[in-house]
Amino acid sequence: MRLFNKLLGERSASTPIEAALDAIDEARIEPPHTTSRESLVALVESFPFWYQHIYLGQGVYTLSTPRLHNRLWRFLEPMLPDDLAGASVLDVGTNAGYFCIKTKLKGAGKVIGVDNTDVFLQQAEACRAVWELDIDYRKLDADHLHALDQRFDIVIFTGILYHLKNPLGVLEQVAEMCNDAIVVETEVIPPTRENIVHVRLGPRGRVAVTACRQGFMKFIEKDELNEDGSNWWVPDTECVLGMLRTAGFTHFSQPRYLEETRMMLVATKRPQSLLRLTPSS
Repeated sequence: MRLFNKLLGERSASTPIEAALDAIDEARIEPPHTTSRESLVALVESFPFWYQHIYLGQGVYTLSTPRLHNRLWRFLEPMLPDDLAGASVLDVGTNAGYFCIKTKLKGAGKVIGVDNTDVFLQQAEACRAVWELDIDYRKLDADHLHALDQRFDIVIFTGILYHLKNPLGVLEQVAEMCNDAIVVETEVIPPTRENIVHVRLGPRGRVAVTACRQGFMKFIEKDELNEDGSNWWVPDTECVLGMLRTAGFTHFSQPRYLEETRMMLVATKRPQSLLRLTPSS
């Protein structure tokens, strides 16, 4: 599903330091039991790289500066209730467990994080142990989510879609497992650029080659995107929305762009969702 070797080499650091003054402040609470700073530093340095910026206490983070997932949480948190009140959460492609930790600290009940990379699951378990949280991490590829044989109120689906050979099929699996809402974040074709694809469209008898300005994906055959052979598709926003509608989601937040080519949105199956499709002020 995801091969982050080159990406990690470019976007991560191996030495934990206190976050810079202008960093996103995620240290609003401390882990329940005091662990020496030296022990936490040793934990972080026991791994050759980290992808997620997670607070471990005593001023120690897994990475020195926040990353895209931290910014995503800032957009997502106002859409969540103050207390998740036992809602169940599945985090697909959990990495070091950032979203599992965040939702568990907001009162989620059953929280399961899945990833197919051993080192990420080891990092996730180490962070879970520091926070002493009841989170279940499992090695599982996104193409085989049905093997969980469980249902969830909220599915976190960030940084995954463009790594899938069959994104619609996986979204349909997710929809079958999801009671309420999915949080999607993905690489996208920039909405600020004009793109046109000409295809045959129209009702029977009046089919004609038509200019389409949205609703398509670019296929990545090899490693053209970031020299990462695990990237397969780059959709535009309307394509993402169309796949989610096809999978069974019916209500949508306004798409938010974290970067020019990174988009997030929330999709739900019902109008009265746990998540606010319009963030509270």
